[in-house]
Amino acid sequence: MGIRKFRVKTESEQQLWNECSRLISNAVIYYNTVLLSRVYEQKIATGDKEAESIMKNISPVAWQHINLFGAFEFNKPSTRIDIDALVALYNDQNYLGKAIRSDNINENLPFRGDGQI
Repeated sequence: MGIRKFRVKTESEQQLWNECSRLISNAVIYYNTVLLSRVYEQKIATGDKEAESIMKNISPVAWQHINLFGAFEFNKPSTRIDIDALVALYNDQNYLGKAIRSDNINENLPFRGDGQI
């Protein structure tokens, strides 16, 4: 990581930086909570007790799958995130197991390092 430089010059810039960080944190936690809740409901509906048990120990405060470095442009119209499509991926028991056991940050799985939301 190296030495990090302080990115602000004034107290008001620091306060703005902190509030922006808090907003991003809350957005990530909300996204994770929605996705985890929907997958958990899916596992309850299918009677997958093992997955239910494992998912009770997964926190929505995870950052491995979020790219916080780079340039982001928020004024362009974008496509909405299809939560239903993401939840559908977890119907496959192998996909869920791989997501839960994956320690590889570069895996292409939500919650385990796909590099973006």
